[in-house]
Amino acid sequence: MEYHLKIQAPHKGSDGFTIFKLCEFIGMVFETFVILIAIFLLVLVLQKYYQKKHRLTLYLLIIFLNYTLAILFSWISKLLSLYSGIEYVVNNSLPDPGTPLSWIILRITDFRISFVFMTIAIFLSYVLKVNVFEKGYNKVLRIIVFIYSIVTLGFTLFGYIRGDLLLDVIAFLLIFVFMAAVYFPFFFRALQSYKSAEKTFKNAFLSLALMSLFFILIPLNFLFDRVLIFMGGAGFSVFYFLAWIFAILGILGAYFGYIRPRST
Repeated sequence: MEYHLKIQAPHKGSDGFTIFKLCEFIGMVFETFVILIAIFLLVLVLQKYYQKKHRLTLYLLIIFLNYTLAILFSWISKLLSLYSGIEYVVNNSLPDPGTPLSWIILRITDFRISFVFMTIAIFLSYVLKVNVFEKGYNKVLRIIVFIYSIVTLGFTLFGYIRGDLLLDVIAFLLIFVFMAAVYFPFFFRALQSYKSAEKTFKNAFLSLALMSLFFILIPLNFLFDRVLIFMGGAGFSVFYFLAWIFAILGILGAYFGYIRPRST
């Protein structure tokens, strides 16, 4: 007998439903401020890129853009849940209509579109790592990273059954493993370079090390939040808010330590 572990939001009219919606609203307000900060930083990075046209700055700009889009679609998911009035979004007990529009909307509301942009950002971070620290691509590793990216994207979009928490946890794990596999080596290479670099370049390598560390903490905190839901929590724990805070800290670190000094 096939079994899927499912979780549903509390039914409309219950105290649990009211608390859940309040948490969602708080999350949406919080993400509004995070998005505004991210857009402001993106504009600063774009200005620096146009000043000197550094290729590595362009990579970082596109990476930051994808993380910002991930936050934006997380915000849109809450907007849809709170204000769209779409019955199958508001009430999880209603079946999926099975239309192309519902396919997209449900993947937005269940964070899967945000995962797509996070996966792209991680892949581009691998490209950045090679360009900063390596003389060229390891052919085998490049194929492995590319295949893992495709598998993660495929599972994110198609490994989905509405309300199946186990599939959500697997999706979070895929993202976390990918991020750890890219950013842990990135962190250690940046730290090594920081220790051996001339004083002029120390801040640049330290900022890249901090950026990679902060980005690793994004999916880790989301995973903690999902585990708490798995254990019966309502979601939107402190780990949820920490995840996007670390995203902003990662962008800030790279901008002030690497992009801004490099372009001035």
